[in-house]
Amino acid sequence: MKNQHLQEEFIRLRALGLSYDKIAKTINVSKPTLLKWNQQHSADISNQLYFNVDNLLEQHGVIKISRLEAFAGCLKKALEELSKREFNSLSTKELLSISLLLENKLKVEVDAIKFRTGERDLNFANDFFDEKVLSTSF
Repeated sequence: MKNQHLQEEFIRLRALGLSYDKIAKTINVSKPTLLKWNQQHSADISNQLYFNVDNLLEQHGVIKISRLEAFAGCLKKALEELSKREFNSLSTKELLSISLLLENKLKVEVDAIKFRTGERDLNFANDFFDEKVLSTSF
């Protein structure tokens, strides 16, 4: 039971970004054991990190969410403008480039946030962005 508690504390501390040396001193467990636990619990650490980021975004979400909303709003405006363009002030190439740039920026913002399951990793970017479109250049 004590070992399980130590492993849970290790998962929590690794997900907070503490080094193996710092964790070893904190919970009084050898570094080789921590390295072994890291391999055994890598999915749990990743999931804990995911929840840590989610909580942080919830607490301070204005910064991250504002950026996502701004990029999404700009992308929406650019796409709306593109759909009604008569192509007189901005070239189609310029407007398409701006749209793709904004879509790439949105993807970068959400790409690193993942939820790991036993079968596959879930992330926002894979669900909402088409890699073929994002890699298109004009």
